[in-house]
Amino acid sequence: MQSAITQVLAAILILLSVVKLGVVLVRPRAWLGFAKRLYTHPQVTSVVALLIAGIILALLIRSGLDIVQILAVCLFVASLVVVGVAPYALHLFDWLEKEDVDQLIKRQWLYISVWLALLLWGGYTLVVW
Repeated sequence: MQSAITQVLAAILILLSVVKLGVVLVRPRAWLGFAKRLYTHPQVTSVVALLIAGIILALLIRSGLDIVQILAVCLFVASLVVVGVAPYALHLFDWLEKEDVDQLIKRQWLYISVWLALLLWGGYTLVVW
């Protein structure tokens, strides 16, 4: 049974995705320009995205989903991301070979911390469940 919260969240995703795909298909450079502006201040973008993610997580929990169900959906989405990233993997690895990987990991402390917290929460739920 779907809840109103999940229906609204799905509708937001559908609307934003249709707009994005429309722009990408008609004027890909316009989307690139938008994306560049969006990431001009990566720290601000990260904090805003983290706040939005926190709100969405709270809404999903409120709708009746538990963290294990949410993480299962994350696995599905991660699989789709692999499909999108795979054609560019060699370029990504070339770039990573030139970077200080230890420094990259340090700059990802917030992202890693959030994922670790979610994974620990999910693992705890599975063990206690």
